[in-house]
Amino acid sequence: MAPVVDEPAGLLSAVVLDALGAPADPELDRVLGAGAAQRLRAELRGVARRWVATLAPGRAYEATSPATALLAIGEGAGPVVLVAPDVPALGLEHRDAVLGDLEAGIGLVVGSAHDARPYLVAFAERDPALVELAASGFEVLMEAGAARGLALSMIRHERRLVGPGDARAVALDPLAPAQIVAQLGFLRPAD
Repeated sequence: MAPVVDEPAGLLSAVVLDALGAPADPELDRVLGAGAAQRLRAELRGVARRWVATLAPGRAYEATSPATALLAIGEGAGPVVLVAPDVPALGLEHRDAVLGDLEAGIGLVVGSAHDARPYLVAFAERDPALVELAASGFEVLMEAGAARGLALSMIRHERRLVGPGDARAVALDPLAPAQIVAQLGFLRPAD
């Protein structure tokens, strides 16, 4: 997506960032079938797309890398939120936590997945060097944030849906989004 260059500084931008996601697990294709696995991945991306669109109306983008995320959001100042395309449970709680932390003056907000890698990274200000580090892992982000003296907040952890084990866990989760669980129905035990 092309950046919008004439908007006022300070607007929040949100990006579905592929680099924050885990690599696709071919075992998911084997268990679900290739077509079903692709439809599931598309629905997961849809969850992330809708989430960033709700968080940053008119300033929601998709990018494959931190560098392309920076190109998408353009040169303006303001908070930047990056989110992985493989987390089924993104919702209003995440939005409220991120916005609340940013409004409270937190400089770096991180949500870690069960694999100990960030699924969500938010910066109070557009800092190209920090955005470039977003997919470098939790420890690198923490070191960079500390070196800049940023206040840090961690929001709740979430499970990615990447492999068959994740699919089974999500299928059994009573809080998982219905549109995702519907695609995993046969992984649930019979009643």
